Amino acid sequence: MLFWIYWANDIKVNNSSVYQIPQGASLYSTANNLEYLGYINSSIFMRLLAKSLNLESKIKSGYYDINADMSVINLLNHFTSAKVATRSITLIEGNTIDDYYQKLVNMKALKSSKTLTEIMIEIKQNHPYDGYFWPDTYQINYGSSVLSVFKRAHQMMRQKLELAWRNRAHTLPLKNAEQALVLASLIEKETANAQEKSKIAGVFIRRLQKGMRLQTDPSVVYALGEHYQAPLKKRDLEFDTPYNTYRNKGLPPGPISSVGADSLYAAMHPHMGSALYFVAKKDGTHAFANTYQQHKDNINKYLKNQ
Repeated sequence: MLFWIYWANDIKVNNSSVYQIPQGASLYSTANNLEYLGYINSSIFMRLLAKSLNLESKIKSGYYDINADMSVINLLNHFTSAKVATRSITLIEGNTIDDYYQKLVNMKALKSSKTLTEIMIEIKQNHPYDGYFWPDTYQINYGSSVLSVFKRAHQMMRQKLELAWRNRAHTLPLKNAEQALVLASLIEKETANAQEKSKIAGVFIRRLQKGMRLQTDPSVVYALGEHYQAPLKKRDLEFDTPYNTYRNKGLPPGPISSVGADSLYAAMHPHMGSALYFVAKKDGTHAFANTYQQHKDNINKYLKNQ
């Protein structure tokens, strides 16, 4: 008898699997199905176990992980306590909405039945879509929808943006939080160096105040999309689009990527200096300049010999 219990309590899987209990399924049908699929040795044992613990009518629908180190008792506890399978998905700052959509629809744990446009309509996010989804690691239940992740990221972004705007520097010369978000996306794409983000924000703000074009390469790269081929060429800077900050004054019409916390903070708290130019150095930092002549000298120093 003890041997049979030990045998019947064993889970018959070598690799992790996910099992779905559909809505309305009974313990009887679930146990039989698990035996039929080869996950357990005996459906009778599971049914007897559930009856002895008064759990026959307490199983919950959902997706459940089944692992080799589990027992039938463990599995039954998961079924009745709704300890469903979970996964994590990371949305990386600096990526576009298309990047996020492709990543989510390609994730096996998520269900996808809507196009990106349909999802944006349901969320009530008007075009342009980029920038309005918070990059973070999200815990999801296996079988959740792509839409549900976008809803969470969108709600989180709105909360973060509202709080950041409320706590912005009192001298910030921007009209609204949306403009600050556009600025944050330019900062996000210009540098990964957290210490320099507020300095770059300061350069952009001063250029805006003086009526100078921002002339930031990432905005052009964004506008070119799939047509962009590195490195950025002089002819690319003539591309006629509202996102081309070499042709147009002011901020682009929308964010060019998602933004992280550092870039959002920098956009709300630009460095109060006098620099109007910056150029990338070989070590990933930037050289800042107050005059165009200083900027040309920095270009010759840091770019000509690369």
